[in-house]
Amino acid sequence: MGMLIAAGLLTTGCSVGVADKAPTPPAIEVSPTPPATGYDGLLGLPLSAYGTSDKDDDQLFAARKALVVNCMKSRGHPSYLGQNMVWVSGGDNEARRPAGAWGYIGLTAAKRQGFHPGQSLPNVAGLTGAEDQDFQACQGAADKELPRLAGTSGWTLTQRLFAQSLQQTKADRRVSAARERWSACMTAAGRPAQDPEILAAGPWETAKPTVDEIAASTAAESCTTSSELAAVYFAVLTGYQRQLVSANATVLVAYRKQVQAQADQVSDLMAKLPAP
Repeated sequence: MGMLIAAGLLTTGCSVGVADKAPTPPAIEVSPTPPATGYDGLLGLPLSAYGTSDKDDDQLFAARKALVVNCMKSRGHPSYLGQNMVWVSGGDNEARRPAGAWGYIGLTAAKRQGFHPGQSLPNVAGLTGAEDQDFQACQGAADKELPRLAGTSGWTLTQRLFAQSLQQTKADRRVSAARERWSACMTAAGRPAQDPEILAAGPWETAKPTVDEIAASTAAESCTTSSELAAVYFAVLTGYQRQLVSANATVLVAYRKQVQAQADQVSDLMAKLPAP
């Protein structure tokens, strides 16, 4: 999923708290295969099929930008081209989400970026005065024309189920055992760490990865492989999500139709919009 920066504001998702309900641990293979990258692992999860794709997100942003640009020009800003709106999407899958509760996947990313983001966010010039006021008004006008999934029952359910599956997976004894193996490996490597998510969160506040950070990330990548943490984590998470999808199939199927309908609406809107 991409990230939108407009007028200096970064929009991000938020987690949804869900109480555990003592689920039935799903069966997994004796030696599961880890995903090629962390991003591929997330993208291949059962619940990821019930949401917008990168292509959908790209198209929605393009429609928003076109609406805002046309609106700004109609308000007397002929040179405005959406320069304060930047969408960060795509890129190398290994670099996008190498680190997480699954450990670290990707030696190349570990050596190059450590725990820093794989994609650098560009500097965005903010607007001032009347231009900024008009931009805010145009954003509001775009909101009224664009379809919105956030807040719908299907969207709320997928957020809740995803959060629930993550909690179930974290508490699963097989994942806990793999995480303990990972931690023991990190200690042996001279980089003591109890939890891969906490390690990834840092703080790693330097502009570029330091030698120490790269040493920690490469150790985390090696220990993820030897402990089989990523393989076990994604296998278990997939199992819990399959259970949740099966139990909520009716609402999820209906939501997937809403997602497709939104994509169709955006495509129709783009076809009707005048060139900026």
